[in-house]
Amino acid sequence: MQQDNSSAYLIIRQGTRWTDVFRLESGRPLIIGRASSNEIPIADERSSRRHAEIYFEGGWKVRDLGSRNGTFVDGTRISEPTSLFSGNVVTVASCRMTFTHSLEEVAPPLETDDSGHETTRANDVELASIVHRQSKSAILDPEKFQVSEKSTKSGKPMAGGIETKRAPALELLQLAFELARETSLNRGCELAIARLLDATGTQTAGVLRIENDKNGFKTRKVLAAVQKVGKAYHPVSDTLAANVLKDNSALLARNIHDTALAGNRTASTSMQSSQMHSTSSVIVAPLLHENNCIGMVHLYSRVGEPDLTPDNLEVALAVAEVLSTFFINCERQQALESKLKNSRTRISELEQQLGHADDWIGASATMQRVRDQVQRIGPTQATVLLRGESGAGKEVVARAIHQYSTRANGPFVPLNCAALTATLLESELFGHEKGAFTGATERKIGKFEQAHTGTIMLDELGEMSMEIQAKFLRVLEGKPFERVGGSKPIQVDVRVIAATNKDLEQAVREGQFRSDLYFRLRVIELRVPSLRERPEDIMQIATHFLDQFRARSGHGPTGFSQRAQAAMLAYHWPGNVRELRNSVERAYVLATGTLAEPEDLALSHLEIPGLSFAQAQPTSFSSVYRERTLEDVEQEHIAATLEFTGGQKNRAAAILGIERSTLDRKLKRNKNEPG
Repeated sequence: MQQDNSSAYLIIRQGTRWTDVFRLESGRPLIIGRASSNEIPIADERSSRRHAEIYFEGGWKVRDLGSRNGTFVDGTRISEPTSLFSGNVVTVASCRMTFTHSLEEVAPPLETDDSGHETTRANDVELASIVHRQSKSAILDPEKFQVSEKSTKSGKPMAGGIETKRAPALELLQLAFELARETSLNRGCELAIARLLDATGTQTAGVLRIENDKNGFKTRKVLAAVQKVGKAYHPVSDTLAANVLKDNSALLARNIHDTALAGNRTASTSMQSSQMHSTSSVIVAPLLHENNCIGMVHLYSRVGEPDLTPDNLEVALAVAEVLSTFFINCERQQALESKLKNSRTRISELEQQLGHADDWIGASATMQRVRDQVQRIGPTQATVLLRGESGAGKEVVARAIHQYSTRANGPFVPLNCAALTATLLESELFGHEKGAFTGATERKIGKFEQAHTGTIMLDELGEMSMEIQAKFLRVLEGKPFERVGGSKPIQVDVRVIAATNKDLEQAVREGQFRSDLYFRLRVIELRVPSLRERPEDIMQIATHFLDQFRARSGHGPTGFSQRAQAAMLAYHWPGNVRELRNSVERAYVLATGTLAEPEDLALSHLEIPGLSFAQAQPTSFSSVYRERTLEDVEQEHIAATLEFTGGQKNRAAAILGIERSTLDRKLKRNKNEPG
């Protein structure tokens, strides 16, 4: 039964790739032969000038026009008009043409030998890529830019080949120089389109980039498009794009108006109809890198404009090759910029680490013991649990452990777990994929991935939800994890330092913290002392902070008055070093004299749990009057101060505003110290 003639195509191939797609029309016979006036000219001496004809007569047929070498259908020489059906291969000399009613049905045919019998041949790939090599020659030597019978190693002329004109080598050379100076991918594509339109005399062209989406499917993104006559640019049809991606080969399709090759079926009805009725011929040339298609050059003509030709295809291939190099150069430049940015970030991190190292101030015996422990812990790979009050300097200790470790050249990534909700904390720790939740507009790398080969410090670990604790435990045990919304396992090499001011033991008893995670974290436990436990360091740390603030502006108080020093030494510092820093900054801003006063410090009266009022506040006198001499008052005050300092005479002398030797004399005189 004769097939429907509503759509019929003749696909001309070289090896396994399309070189031309010709749409057949029932009222227009198609002449094949060596004469250049034929609809399909064949540059092959074995072809007669008018070799064969394809025409419609109740169905599509082919007949030989008295050629000396014959016309073949599916390898059989025909002697009379023969009906054509989808999949039939018509062979004239070296040209093979596949007849089809649907482009999706066509599979690449086998090679044919001299007698027209189908065989396989090892140089199909070479034959398919020859035009790309010719394009390179066009840029370097205009005289060599021809497709001739010497183009194949077999000595045969190219299938469907036609001798082409010299390519506009000067234009292409100028384009190469322009792109060498360009750094913007989009601007470079616009330059290439302008050159392409000038060289081919066409009105419309675009450059597309091929990208892989999260599901691994290839998508097309229009980087630049030009339409000289002011009409909208129509992207390449899915059918043509799929065939280019399949074979990594360029194609030319002519006489395609009113067909799916002219427009996408997925487009809106009005747009699809307009595009399909207006597009007459199309060229799509791939941008290749290491046998991968990274983009496409797309140009087309509309009905009423001159059809695109094989010469235009050669020019498009040459432009595509220049653009391919430009694409790769842009990617390399972006990679270098990204590497430079990462290097700058790393330098900034190192500078911050050096700055934080300076924050470890204090020569007290308590802090020296902590230093000794850090130097022993650092070189190991053990997980560390830091415990201490808020603001005591746990992050400073964690950074010191990192710097003493073999991971010192890797990143140090801190994260406060209490500052985020459970959902955000999971995303911060493990990252998320694009679209994983509302607001996830792009992929995000989590802190664990950022800390690869380095150290991650998780502050306020006790605030983690039970669900995140379970996932965190898996990572601690060396198992891979997945980003939120992802399925790809991710393995990292990270040392974990956890810090908390929470009673984890009580949290375990109350079911708020996993016992297995608690024991996994508590490999090495290090307690960071509060500022109250090392009062000898208070003034040294305060002076360090004041010097930092003065270095930024060059003005402010140069030190602390005796009254301010006494107030700081007597204060209980519930916020520890963090509060001390804030108090010093407040004094730096508010002080009007050369020395900061207690009023400038504005110390808080906040009490902390477990600290008695007598410890928290300096001794005050009763409001009930009692008759006492100044000597009695002094004796009582000295005794109360010594009680407050736990018998530390140096600190008591500093609070009293006298020298240590003076305090000793007063104690002996008042007989408060055994002789």
